[in-house]
Amino acid sequence: MNEYKTPGVYVEDINTLPPSVAQVETSVPVFIGYTEKAINTKGESIANTPVLVQSLSEYIQYFGQTASSNPDNYCLYDSVELFYSNGGGKLYIISVGDYLSPVMLTTLSDALTLSKKITVTLIAIPDAVNLASEQEFYSLQNQMLSVCAELTDRFAVLDTRRPTGNIISDSDTFRNNITNDNLKWGAVYYPWLKLVSGKEVPPSGAICGIYAKVDSERGVWKAPANVAVNGIIALTVLVDSINADKLNIDVNNGKSINTIRYFEGKGFLVWGARTLAGNDNEWRYVSVRRFFIMIEQSVKQSTAWAVFEPNDSNTWVRIRGEIENYLFNLWRNGALQGAKTQEACYVRCGINETMTNLDILEGRLIIEIGLAVVRPAEFIILRFSHKVQVS
Repeated sequence: MNEYKTPGVYVEDINTLPPSVAQVETSVPVFIGYTEKAINTKGESIANTPVLVQSLSEYIQYFGQTASSNPDNYCLYDSVELFYSNGGGKLYIISVGDYLSPVMLTTLSDALTLSKKITVTLIAIPDAVNLASEQEFYSLQNQMLSVCAELTDRFAVLDTRRPTGNIISDSDTFRNNITNDNLKWGAVYYPWLKLVSGKEVPPSGAICGIYAKVDSERGVWKAPANVAVNGIIALTVLVDSINADKLNIDVNNGKSINTIRYFEGKGFLVWGARTLAGNDNEWRYVSVRRFFIMIEQSVKQSTAWAVFEPNDSNTWVRIRGEIENYLFNLWRNGALQGAKTQEACYVRCGINETMTNLDILEGRLIIEIGLAVVRPAEFIILRFSHKVQVS
């Protein structure tokens, strides 16, 4: 309490609202691949080590430039350049070798496993397109989806193999080789992009940059579509509206392929924002999946204090108030649908709501959140728990 040493009238603002959830970052990717070098400012090797960079110049300082000989064999540098050309910010790099190293599945797979230890929200491995076989390429793509499903805090941005020019054949090949598991944890984009140098590269680096730009300017809940792709002069394949629809909608397994298209007077636009789970009513949209990742991670981290509290009504009230305050602000910013908050979201935490007497005895604090992200009062349910003190 403040001490007042002289008589008078004092006005003190007291915040009566519960503390709000601290929102986590949404667009911090990890790129895995091959670089010209991997040396820090002390001259020490940083190969096979996650390194945070925040600009292209910082990347060049640590990892060098693009490959001068056989440039088509490596595309990590170009992907980083496109990431920053399209609005990217923070970025982790895991360099697995130099430009004399062959692109190997085991090397990239080991780095993907290593990436589990760092806090990122997106995964891209653009150099995967240069793996020796189609089988190896799709094995790694499926591993990326599996890692995202396991950790539930990140999203995979996939590439296709180098386009053949036959759009239907390219899409069928991709769909037939991607597993039906974990589809909601990733998205893929087609075709490849042509740089000023004439080099053709996969689009995942540019897409991660566009995610970062849309998140910053409009919010992670906004679809990263109808957005211009910067830093390119052409597409390797021109996709018309008929083929774009065929790629976007897969009636069999829902494996949507988002397209990048050219429009006269508008340039090159990302045309589609679906996950690979295109037939899933809840998780078909990239923005919805990534929004829920943000919500879950933000709430989990901000309510971690509860593990040191008794599992009783006082704790439940604090948790509900904290989360409701956070969701109210999101609703006010347009992230949730509904004319009133009751139509947009709800938070449940308590006995006979989310927990039984046995849950409380065993120290399980269970929180349930319902969010209307597409239509009012149509809630997608998020449910998770903390292990707390036994009451």
